[in-house]
Amino acid sequence: MTNRPNNDIFKDIPKEAVDQISNDVVQDDFGWTVPYEIVPLPSKGLLYSKESPLHGKSSLKIKAMTAREEDILASLAFMKEGSTIKNLIAACICDKSINVDDLLVGDRNSLMVAIRITGYGTNYSASVPCKNCGITNKKVFSLGEIGIKSLNLEPVSEGSNIFSYTLPVSKKEVHFKFRTIVEDNERRREEQRRQAVLGIKEDRNVTNYLRNAIVAVSGITERHKIEKFIDSMPAYDSRSLRKFIEDNEPDVDLNMEYNCDNCRSEGIVRLPITSEFFWPSEQL
Repeated sequence: MTNRPNNDIFKDIPKEAVDQISNDVVQDDFGWTVPYEIVPLPSKGLLYSKESPLHGKSSLKIKAMTAREEDILASLAFMKEGSTIKNLIAACICDKSINVDDLLVGDRNSLMVAIRITGYGTNYSASVPCKNCGITNKKVFSLGEIGIKSLNLEPVSEGSNIFSYTLPVSKKEVHFKFRTIVEDNERRREEQRRQAVLGIKEDRNVTNYLRNAIVAVSGITERHKIEKFIDSMPAYDSRSLRKFIEDNEPDVDLNMEYNCDNCRSEGIVRLPITSEFFWPSEQL
């Protein structure tokens, strides 16, 4: 099987409380304290501005999921507006000065995995298709084996989320950024608006991805000029840039080892995060 570096980041999340809630009725009367955990951030806090409460934070403190957080998961209002995960994370983060929308997507994912573990444990049952025979199997994965893809690139300046890459064909220097939650949500909303106006589903995943990532080309920052360049970008440049961003984006490593029950083939599958992630009914 393939050896995957940086595994077991979440495996040793302690089960005992590491902090105490003072003057808490639950503690005083029932002898129970809500556990707290320390969660590593893939960005190490290096990509947030000095004005941000996230600046320089390599980890965040969260409280474990409780029945009150299950109310958030069950809220039809949050589901309708697509804010369930945002509100769940906001409820569990101890530092209330942090705006969840400002989190990088990879940091959000790390918190999401850790919160899920505190609520329902490490086992996660998911359906995955075999790349060899096409058969879908129900597998139980251990979230404790998820690793962290920590930031290894140097930004163009300290405390900025801007990086440089030279395109292999056109030789243009591109400045790009990693996604924040608010930017990722806005990209999805823009796609939905475009589909509503056109009345059809328009697949522009590649160009939309690049439009959201690229902030400058050869020093040019005007958005309409960047979009023109993207539409004319050589396919090899496009693919190389997207792979470079994907390989280097700080995030959790959702690639898991997989054995097919039908053809017995082995390989790596990206862990599917579905609605069942926070509702593991079969494991209760």
